[in-house]
Amino acid sequence: MSDWSDYRKKAIEHGPRVALAITLVVITFGVYVSVFGDRVGYDVDPASWLPGIPEGDPNMGSVGVHERWLPVDGKEEGNGLTLQIANNLASGSDWDYYFRTYVEEWDNGTPDAVTLIIRNTTYDSECSGVAMAMKVCNGNYGPTGWNGVNQVLLKDGYIVSSIAKMNDFYLEGTTEAEKKYTMCHELGHGLGLGHSDENFQNSDLGNCMDYTNNPENNLHPDDYNYMILEELYGNVSGSGQVAESRSGNRRMTDEEKRTMDEEIGAYASRLSDHIVASSKMTYRSRGFQSKSTVILLSKTETAEHHERVLGNGYSIRARMLLAK
Repeated sequence: MSDWSDYRKKAIEHGPRVALAITLVVITFGVYVSVFGDRVGYDVDPASWLPGIPEGDPNMGSVGVHERWLPVDGKEEGNGLTLQIANNLASGSDWDYYFRTYVEEWDNGTPDAVTLIIRNTTYDSECSGVAMAMKVCNGNYGPTGWNGVNQVLLKDGYIVSSIAKMNDFYLEGTTEAEKKYTMCHELGHGLGLGHSDENFQNSDLGNCMDYTNNPENNLHPDDYNYMILEELYGNVSGSGQVAESRSGNRRMTDEEKRTMDEEIGAYASRLSDHIVASSKMTYRSRGFQSKSTVILLSKTETAEHHERVLGNGYSIRARMLLAK
């Protein structure tokens, strides 16, 4: 009986201390998980990583979605992409120089998957979309929240128009590296490329489709970017292999092209609608009151990806490189 009394006495004496210790352990673990939860997930369960994270590098971010231009240049799919790019930049400006430099770099990759044709046009302050072409613009677009933005008009999953804008409101006072990175990055999106890596905190990959806090390290396309373009379009020599597209591998017929040209004339104009980042997420249109759905597809501290569904198989996807 005395043994039981001693045990009971010790339990009463030490019980609160044990309970306090357990409580502290639980609280500490909860704080650790809340702060380092993502890191714990990577160590414990690699299968939970986002799509695109290589198994060998848990610090890699997810890879962006790639899109493909609709082939209407007389070539069968697999013979590369031929694309006209309208130069809507201030003549003789740094932007014009950066544009021509990076068009040449994207055009002359190895493997060589694209043929880019610069088309000089009368300056368009609205940066309106052009059917079956890309337009590149700069201007003071105000406090939109983004340094650069690329918007593509999709028809049944294929790109049919694209615009890229460099916002001087933010970029005018930044470094040359920031401007070059933004131009190279937005041109890459205009060709259909998603991001190479969406983690800003890891090591730089050295290509301008990689999210980075150090743009001077990522100022050019690289072999990986060119390889993805070849997977999308094939090689200009006809030797490349094209991955199966979401809408099927086919050329548009003449009748489809005529019909689509008329449609694109209306839909592409909406690419110039003023957009802003983050909380507003609004497409402000001049006289066009849209009831179409705007979806935030993804967001990081320095980038956003939106989709606006227009109907009739058309949608607009906007990728914003946010201002810091």
